[in-house]
Amino acid sequence: MNKKILVPFDASPSSIRALQYAVPFAEEVGYELIILNVQFDYNTRNVRKFTGQNQVKQYQEEAARQSFEAAEEFLAGHDVPHTFRKRIGIPDQVILEESANDDVRLIVMGTRGVGRVKGAILGSVSYNVLQSTEVPVTIVP
Repeated sequence: MNKKILVPFDASPSSIRALQYAVPFAEEVGYELIILNVQFDYNTRNVRKFTGQNQVKQYQEEAARQSFEAAEEFLAGHDVPHTFRKRIGIPDQVILEESANDDVRLIVMGTRGVGRVKGAILGSVSYNVLQSTEVPVTIVP
């Protein structure tokens, strides 16, 4: 099994900088990248009042597709093995779950994503992952 670097990615400026850091590092050490896009689970009673489950799924698929296209633009000029993964859930929990699988040796993530809450220095997702994982984490400002 190949050693891997997990890069949570939502096409925010912060996640783009994290990917720009992770790619040459992965090339140098011979690791594979897992580029993870986490979409919130909008299957709540209030959301269902206004939209159908198919619309929510289409929105999630489109948001993930746009993120992966942004990552692919950068990856096109590099020879690093990578896989794209889309998951539904709470971002920090999904990142922690993914980091516990597949021989992930490092998480490289930005300080903030496109989420609703912004921290003073670290975003809430970055902070929670940093506090809860057993895998080394590199936070890219």
